[in-house]
Amino acid sequence: MGCMAKNPPTVRMRRLGVELRKLREERDLTLDQAAELLSLSKSALNRMENAQVITRAHEVKYIIMMYEVTDKARRDALLGLASSGRSKDWVKRYGALSPDSTVADLVLLEQDSSAIRACHPFGIPGLLQTADYARAVKGSIRLDPARDLDQAVAFRMARKEVLSRPVPVRFDAVIGEAALRQRMGGVGTLRDQLRYLLEASRPENVTVRVLPYEAARHPGFDGPFTMLDVEAGHFTVVVIDGLARSVYLEDNADVERYRVAFAELCALALSAADSRRLIERVLGELEAVPEEEQDDRLA
Repeated sequence: MGCMAKNPPTVRMRRLGVELRKLREERDLTLDQAAELLSLSKSALNRMENAQVITRAHEVKYIIMMYEVTDKARRDALLGLASSGRSKDWVKRYGALSPDSTVADLVLLEQDSSAIRACHPFGIPGLLQTADYARAVKGSIRLDPARDLDQAVAFRMARKEVLSRPVPVRFDAVIGEAALRQRMGGVGTLRDQLRYLLEASRPENVTVRVLPYEAARHPGFDGPFTMLDVEAGHFTVVVIDGLARSVYLEDNADVERYRVAFAELCALALSAADSRRLIERVLGELEAVPEEEQDDRLA
């Protein structure tokens, strides 16, 4: 049972392992006892619970049956974790653009999420970026030398499909006013980005709120974070991006802290309508910038 993982375990693999361990412990079974019940070796079951192997859906069905799990919601969640969900089709179309041999875990989670909440104090969220703005962002950060900038931008653009698929993800973003004023890529690039932001936030599934400079509190001041409600598995994960790597928070207590922080950000931010008016005002200011003062060169 189980296929050895060639790469580090994904968030879903880790979550499935944790849930399988919980099932065993709820039945008061030791690892030896459970292995005997499942006709597995102790080491094989241990690898499953520690996400060292890829546990397939048919294997999860067998374990559910042997553990006598009757709760349908729980059964569906476990099977969802073992399935590839919507991400399988996305990988077929865009997997070649991935930064490495496997598509980034964040993208797989995005594709299998029903709702995404994002806090971006200083920039525009990736799912709402234009290609030129994304190029300016990526060009400002020292990428892996082996990574092509055009490929990195194309990969980011492909991710946006999640907002317009037949059953689109619900996307709520809180951005700082600084994101509207940082002239990333120059005046022209930011101007086009703000126009696009206004257009992209028109559909009912996308809401953008701006936290104005006047706000006396900023629960997201430490940096950007993204919360994903993953349908395939019925769980929420928080992703914190860094220059070198992304950190995934899966513990329920950690997730709850960010849930509260995002709710506070929404309460402190302008309404969606007032946010649009602020974006339009900043856009108007950019349109009034004399041509000789515009500098669209990247440093």
